[in-house]
Amino acid sequence: MLMTKKQAIAIITKCAKQYQQYLEGNQVVFVYRDENNKSNHTAVRFHSHNFLHFTGVTPRTGMNANGFYRAALNNRLSENDFSFKSNHTTELKLKVLGIIMSMDTSARMIGNYTGPHLELYTEKVTGTTTACLGLIQSKDCYIPNSVLSEDIRSIVPKPPGKIFAIFKKPIGAPLYTQLTYKSKNISITKKCLPKELLTEVDTSLLEDNNNSDDNEPA
Repeated sequence: MLMTKKQAIAIITKCAKQYQQYLEGNQVVFVYRDENNKSNHTAVRFHSHNFLHFTGVTPRTGMNANGFYRAALNNRLSENDFSFKSNHTTELKLKVLGIIMSMDTSARMIGNYTGPHLELYTEKVTGTTTACLGLIQSKDCYIPNSVLSEDIRSIVPKPPGKIFAIFKKPIGAPLYTQLTYKSKNISITKKCLPKELLTEVDTSLLEDNNNSDDNEPA
């Protein structure tokens, strides 16, 4: 059954408020084991104008990305403000948008995008077995540019990078001050983090446990 614009507005409005609360204005770094079993990381910045791209809708003429986002936040989005894409990707994106809003805590895998969608330009994806966030390189970090209703394992090289920690900070802040996710049975120590990330993480988030290698991410 096709999604109605009324249903779309309800999803977009709810998710815009979640985006404002958890992601907008923040930089999130995903720390993972890469294909060589080395500790690696990918930093992503979330701005207000990124939200529109997540929804898959086309805003009406004259409405830009920030205007669309503000309308959603203020419960003022109307059915005349946007249209669905003709290829039905809008409905697919909106159905998983709620999952995407919690990527700062729920992402479990990451990798280079190798999916079949030739019309989609994205370089990396991070996410879960049900929803993924597409990322493109921008200067010194990545920015989000798409949402995919996909199992990440089917659109990245095997094995995918396994995320074992996620840190968050306000954009422009010197240090990551929040640990929003860590894998079970892992102590987040200096030893397990990429060396270039050590100077960017608040040391109070690290566990002083250097007794053995058992605390290393598997």
